[in-house]
Amino acid sequence: MKLLARASAGLWLWAFGFCLLYALHGLGCARGWNGLPLPGGTVFGWIMIVTWLLLAGGAAVTLWWANRSPPGLERRLGVASAVAGLVGILVAGSPVLATSACL
Repeated sequence: MKLLARASAGLWLWAFGFCLLYALHGLGCARGWNGLPLPGGTVFGWIMIVTWLLLAGGAAVTLWWANRSPPGLERRLGVASAVAGLVGILVAGSPVLATSACL
């Protein structure tokens, strides 16, 4: 069971993060968070960016955790999953930095 958890942790985190960002985007647009100003942006923008950065930090910790597993297949699978999850989170969440929030 430990092998399965390590081998899929990065991809599970990516899937969770993608769903969380998507849900926060819909909720923020529906509730009008984009119109609430904060220094340097809006409430909506800050929530999205902070969530994305926390997810990326979690993916980095997952990579560190996977790299500490026993050498062999378990480590290779865990590291591959963690790298894929980290890259997926960085790519899937990067639009929060550059695009307009709600159309």
